[in-house]
Amino acid sequence: MELKACHQYLAMAYHFDRADVSSPGVFGFFVKASAEEREHAEKIMKYMNKRGGLIKLTAVPEPLPCFPDSLAALKHALQMELEVNQHLLDVHALANKENDPNLCDFIEANFLQEQVDGQKVLADYIRQLERAQDDLGDYLFDKYMLTGGMHGNGHAR
Repeated sequence: MELKACHQYLAMAYHFDRADVSSPGVFGFFVKASAEEREHAEKIMKYMNKRGGLIKLTAVPEPLPCFPDSLAALKHALQMELEVNQHLLDVHALANKENDPNLCDFIEANFLQEQVDGQKVLADYIRQLERAQDDLGDYLFDKYMLTGGMHGNGHAR
């Protein structure tokens, strides 16, 4: 799930970097989100190796290549984060059922709160864009993202 999200965020970033879209704030946000998802995937793989697991990398689904606007992309990102969060909760529940407190602790310490925080950031950005509702609002939101946004860092997730 994390690598799927990494690729989708990367595709989203470079969509907003296109000359005919030109949203550098949104581009930066999604580039950082992609890097964070890759870090998560690597953290999980390192953990698996520590526990003696076998890592089998499979094909990552092709990401959506473009979006009509920033709002649609952010809504897609929120849906993706909700899916990743549910996957982590499912793994946590399985670890609990199998009496694996170490895996439970790993998921809790490294992912769950960050997922909730990321969902909040996306939901806030979505609401801000919904209030804007036009191209000028989209442009101003992008500039807002470049200057730090409501969460203090325009590229935070």
